[in-house]
Amino acid sequence: MAGFKVWTTGDLVNASDFNSYLQEQVIGRFANASARDSAISSPEEGMFAFLLDTNVLTFYDSSSWQSFIGEGDITSIVTASTSGLSGGTTSGVATLSITPAQATSGTVASTDIILFGDADDSNNLKKTTVADINNLVSAGVSLGLVLALS
Repeated sequence: MAGFKVWTTGDLVNASDFNSYLQEQVIGRFANASARDSAISSPEEGMFAFLLDTNVLTFYDSSSWQSFIGEGDITSIVTASTSGLSGGTTSGVATLSITPAQATSGTVASTDIILFGDADDSNNLKKTTVADINNLVSAGVSLGLVLALS
């Protein structure tokens, strides 16, 4: 890598200087990832490119293009404010944990939403309603659990 060069009025820019100091040290703007990949067939580690279709800044990490998230911080307090939920922070990495046994009891209504983990799906947090579960039970579907619905 060539580094950084300070130009003065009248300096000639030859092909080597153009490639080393200008072309490889700017952020290219491309319509999308396909246009970027077509234009930059041999990316080098540390190159940046901006994708106009998604407004995402990307960089090449020596093996693939990655989204650049950038550094950030929490701008207000993250607080767990309900029973069964704990964690939070004012800066850095925020973590929240749920402990169902510490949640308060409530009366179940047919329109209430129940969260569950779907073991057959990598995106496993799902939701359903009490009414949907009741309809499945009424149809004879075995859920592997017992629900008392009134």
